[in-house]
Amino acid sequence: MENRTDLALESYESSDKTKLNGVIVKENDGVTVVEVVNSTGAKALSKPVGKYITCTLPSLVNDTDMFDGRLDKSADLLRTLLPENASSVLVAGIGNLSITADALGPKSNDYVLATRHILKDASMKGLGSLFNVSSVTTGVLGNTGIESAEIVKGVAERIKPSCVIAIDALAASSPDRLGNTLQLSDTGIAPGSGVGNHRYEISEKTLGIPVISIGIPTVISASVMSENNEPMFVTPREIDRVISQGAKLIGMTINVCLQKNLSAKDLFSLVG
Repeated sequence: MENRTDLALESYESSDKTKLNGVIVKENDGVTVVEVVNSTGAKALSKPVGKYITCTLPSLVNDTDMFDGRLDKSADLLRTLLPENASSVLVAGIGNLSITADALGPKSNDYVLATRHILKDASMKGLGSLFNVSSVTTGVLGNTGIESAEIVKGVAERIKPSCVIAIDALAASSPDRLGNTLQLSDTGIAPGSGVGNHRYEISEKTLGIPVISIGIPTVISASVMSENNEPMFVTPREIDRVISQGAKLIGMTINVCLQKNLSAKDLFSLVG
């Protein structure tokens, strides 16, 4: 059975070669950057051309402290992917709240500080200058009848953000990466691709503006097949904890990255 993965690093590690044409890999202090620079590299990794940043985290299962420096680290990584002179961002939470392992996107949005509607009043409320942030939770096609990409595109065309940050749960091929890995990318996302349920992609190609994706692996493909030949996917026993802590981490990463005039703890008091 094919081991599906959304992680560019895993795709690179699974190749038999130590070096791939069109792929540049750099590692430093628990952060690995896989850069796919051309079509040759894209074909080799089965990933779009772009930059994929993988950051190793303390396990979200036992973790309780976000304020140990990781927020600054993850926010700095996100900042490297933002378009130069970006003035506004639309955060899109992709996924299904009814399925715990797929609820990372919607639950992360609960911790994103949306400011577009209060920018004029922010200084009067003692918040100072705020970055323009909007957020939307798309739901899933089976419930809404609308592709997530269609919802994000419609909102983006209306409010015209500088870029979109899309949050989605990821699939990994190794159980060692569940709940302790953060991937950021400037290539956008194709929701469901890691589990073989391809939906319309949310990317610069489809939206006309840069799209950054953020996610944490929550499922891996099982090594057995069901009776009807459908692939099976498994999640950690502690998936509720992984989603809860992961959502806080991602939402707060976005806040710390964008709202430079507020401390991490002040930001958490506004959304926590």
